Amino acid sequence: MIRLIVVPLDGSGFGEHAIPMAKRLAERERAELEVVHVAEVFAPSRTQGAPPLDPRIDRELEADRSAYLNSLADWLRQGANVTVKATLLEGPVGPTFAEYVRERSADLVVMTTHGRGGLSRAWLGSVATEVVRLSGAPVLLIRPSESGSRSQAAPAFARVLVPLDTSSEQQEALEHALALAGPDGPQFMLLHVTRPFAYLADREAAAFPDEEQVRVTAEQYLNDVADRVRARGFSVQTLVLRHQHPARAILEHAEREQVDLIAMETHAYRLVERLLLGSVADKVVRGAHVPVLVHRPQASPVDEEA
Repeated sequence: MIRLIVVPLDGSGFGEHAIPMAKRLAERERAELEVVHVAEVFAPSRTQGAPPLDPRIDRELEADRSAYLNSLADWLRQGANVTVKATLLEGPVGPTFAEYVRERSADLVVMTTHGRGGLSRAWLGSVATEVVRLSGAPVLLIRPSESGSRSQAAPAFARVLVPLDTSSEQQEALEHALALAGPDGPQFMLLHVTRPFAYLADREAAAFPDEEQVRVTAEQYLNDVADRVRARGFSVQTLVLRHQHPARAILEHAEREQVDLIAMETHAYRLVERLLLGSVADKVVRGAHVPVLVHRPQASPVDEEA
């Protein structure tokens, strides 16, 4: 159940492209919708001869940002049957927003992959990564387009692709996808990608599992998961692909099947600090032309101490 959806905004038109999807989901789930802006606070310069900071500038900036958020919240209230809250925070954008999401126990964050600057990677790298790493909330990443706006209609999730490995943690992505897709009869596609083995020695002597057995095991795993999802009333397809590059296989399959949403987990390991950067999830986020739902399984106390 989705009770609270939070949308981080940087004041740009690109950032507002997340609003239509957040609004549609909030209306469907009767959830509270909260729009948040984090104002970065810069320390006064200690350079000799530098002009002193005028406190009036800070007050004017704060008033301007508050007016922007309140105006946007009023616009949302007029056009949607949903409870809307506007919140202005101060601090480093990524960590401050992530901590706020955790404190609010938000069920979903909806944000764009680009904000101010359009094609800058900073928005995704600094904010989404921090939210996924620190808050524990699933993050729905929307790729903005030049023709988009906050007034556009958000598409429904009719076809949902969920890449899975054979770990139980990966099934959390499926649960989040089920909640996000809603009861409107979406079709789910469960995908497992196996990499071909590179035999550097004699194949018979190499200590590798049999590739056919790996495929059969993966198919059985997907079928078991699919049966549980079908029992909940959803239509499900399964597929095992063999590909050297899992991210490319996922993206190619998503385009071929014209999916509306990709849902997947990131790494949960303590030592993997660049959770999105360099991972399969990051490559999918950066290459996908449809929304991507990402979530990090929260590490256990034993994992955190490792």
